[in-house]
Amino acid sequence: MKKFLKQVALGLLVFISVNTVIAVIYEYPTYKSVQNKTNRNYLKWEAIHHNKNSYDFIIVGTSRAYASFNPVIIDSSLHTNSYNMATSAQDIVETYYSLEEIFEYQKPKYIVLDLFFEASDGIYDYYQTFSNSSFFNSNQRRYNLITKGYGTAGVLNFSIPVVKFKNYIKQDIIGLFTNNKSLRTEDHWIKGYLYDTLTVSQSQVSNFEPISNFENTTFNEERFDMYLKKIERLVKSNNAKLVCVRTAYPPSRLKLNKTDDEGAYFKTYMAKENIPYFDLNNFIDDHTIYSDQDFADYHHPNYKGAQKASMQLVEAIKRIQEKNN
Repeated sequence: MKKFLKQVALGLLVFISVNTVIAVIYEYPTYKSVQNKTNRNYLKWEAIHHNKNSYDFIIVGTSRAYASFNPVIIDSSLHTNSYNMATSAQDIVETYYSLEEIFEYQKPKYIVLDLFFEASDGIYDYYQTFSNSSFFNSNQRRYNLITKGYGTAGVLNFSIPVVKFKNYIKQDIIGLFTNNKSLRTEDHWIKGYLYDTLTVSQSQVSNFEPISNFENTTFNEERFDMYLKKIERLVKSNNAKLVCVRTAYPPSRLKLNKTDDEGAYFKTYMAKENIPYFDLNNFIDDHTIYSDQDFADYHHPNYKGAQKASMQLVEAIKRIQEKNN
């Protein structure tokens, strides 16, 4: 019995030690970036929390949105004060609770939500989710996100570093044996928008894979439906207008798909729910205005693509305004 207890105690000690080391390695850079005021999620929430009732136009969604919409371009045309609150790998559950936090401090007239199959699938980047929600002022809201939004899996990923960081640990181990380097640069931000000067290379273009569809994602229709409706009710209850968009893909990548499951699904769903929806891949004249050189990688626009996307969004909002007048 004593031997067994010693083995259990040793195993527990190893478990705690490993998780402590992992937590230090992966949490410390976040801590330092907050201290240095360079953490982007921290700065975004600082803008929301400390400029109360200042923003009347807020963008939410994944990194596809934070690289697509330049508030300066939007504001100059619509005479708004917009802010881009999209974040990396933002899951639709995370979007809902982020909006709860936003509405506590802001009274926007418009909420623009970027739609993306992978933002409503069964694979979550808990590290990104909890990094974003760690800057909520409301502890209760953060708790609800973890427990109600993700259940037992959420609690485990929040509590155990080796579980939360497993994907990043795997990537770092693979990186030790490869020469792959990230091409993303995140040193120029404007009101939450990433001004990216990188242009996708021809070798990257030649390796493009089909866009999100029912076969290559785990898109969860039931989960999407539940949280999109929760988002719509939340936005409406705060006297704001929900506008949904689908940001653009490089044309060469679009051509790889025989059918556009993602675009067709969102178009049909939004028409049924009577929610304004604009697909930037074929808006305004049913054809793309983008070239591959408008992108930094396989699905993030660079500053040239963002200029086009921002003007498309301006036109979309103007159409809504004209319709309502």
